Amino acid sequence: MGRRSITTESALPSLIIPCPRCAKRMSFRSARTTKAEPRILDTTYACDQCGAEVICTSFCRHDAAQAA
Repeated sequence: MGRRSITTESALPSLIIPCPRCAKRMSFRSARTTKAEPRILDTTYACDQCGAEVICTSFCRHDAAQAA
């Protein structure tokens, strides 16, 4: 019998985001939905070295299980 791999989806970023200003590593700051559309998520990253911020906007899927 083969082993089954069980993985769970992580909320952590899957890659390292470099700072566009100084090329150092950026850190996660916050994630919040927009006021106009709650399915749109703005994730903010900031550079610890120079303070630059990057906002990544993504579309969130809401499952029926999450709404309950």
